[in-house]
Amino acid sequence: MRRRIIGVALASVALALLIFSVPLGLVVRHLYVSDEIGELEQAALRAAVRVGPNFSSGDPAELPAVETGGELALYDQNGTRISGQGPAQADAAVLTALSGSVGQSQTKETVVVAVPVASDENVVGAVRAASEMKNVRNRVWLTWVGMAAVGALAIAFATALAGVLAKRLSVPLGKLAETSQRLGDGEFTVRTDPTGIPEIDQAGAALNVTASRLGEVVDRERLIAENASHQLRTPLTGLRASLEHALVDPSADLRLAAASAIASARTLEATINDIIGLTRGDPSPAATIDVAPVVEQLQLRWHGRLAAVGRPLRVEVPREPMLARAAPPAIEQILDVLLDNALRHGRGAVVVSLRAAGDAVAIDVADDGPGIAEADDVFARGESGTGGSGIGLALARELATDQSGRLLLTRREPAARFTLLLPGP
Repeated sequence: MRRRIIGVALASVALALLIFSVPLGLVVRHLYVSDEIGELEQAALRAAVRVGPNFSSGDPAELPAVETGGELALYDQNGTRISGQGPAQADAAVLTALSGSVGQSQTKETVVVAVPVASDENVVGAVRAASEMKNVRNRVWLTWVGMAAVGALAIAFATALAGVLAKRLSVPLGKLAETSQRLGDGEFTVRTDPTGIPEIDQAGAALNVTASRLGEVVDRERLIAENASHQLRTPLTGLRASLEHALVDPSADLRLAAASAIASARTLEATINDIIGLTRGDPSPAATIDVAPVVEQLQLRWHGRLAAVGRPLRVEVPREPMLARAAPPAIEQILDVLLDNALRHGRGAVVVSLRAAGDAVAIDVADDGPGIAEADDVFARGESGTGGSGIGLALARELATDQSGRLLLTRREPAARFTLLLPGP
């Protein structure tokens, strides 16, 4: 690219120099020839004034001195040279002067100007002034050399300026291409820096926006995979265990086991849809609901799992409606995370209680486990002090925030207690 920019700049400068220098060179040559003719005419006129018309009566004619290489001669009305240097007989310029006009002629060797000498309105002679053409050519060549030198300087300056401009353009474009390549390789955190060139900065800004959006999409899809795998791990394990038990138990009702498996598959499908919608930010719209039925559903989903390890589940729901503004799937996923966490890391009975908390609705989930150390940040994604995945509680807090609620660790020891706060209607 740099070579192309420099080449275009040099071609443009060379074309401009060619367009202007050739006519200018011809004009310079014409001006120098005209200047030489004017000087010769002035010299001839001074000589004619000095000689005067009396030379025709026999007075001696004294011509002024001329420059080296020049000629000055006086001719009578018959065209014969009387004095000075020049051809013995009148040439074309002298003959024109003898007719009463200023005569001029040019050859490859000389430039000639002749002026008439008059007496009583009669031409009695002519003064011829001449110089070598090489003097004019030397001046023309010197000027042309100077013009060529100026042109060379212009080309050199244009080359340097084009190099600077090419570097200023090629370096940001190279970085832009490198950023695009890194973005294509999956590095969505890459960003372009401002260059001061509006067009490149606009392209860089568009690329930054694209990188940011792609990063958000990839992060969101990664979260979907993480969240779904976490939420489906326990139900899938239970489903597989129930099917295996039905296969190895001769007295098992396979039809009932299949129906149970189908119901579990439907639950898993709903869980997947809920996780995808909630993680992508397009969950079911929040509405004013009675939270009590949602909490009571925990008995159906979790009683068997906890009973299988000898742990009771107690769900405490008041008789009056507990209204909150939230989406039921989000509440279910949050509570599933909290009960799964109690199942894995807690001990004894798991107590879920629903209560009013001012203008909000609170759901407490507690067990009789050893508690949580002060140093453990249980809501940090990817971090777990008990060997877990570090995803569940982080997901639960994110879902609570999406519902304009809060998920808090309200008691660490002697037994942990989590509280989900949901906004009132």
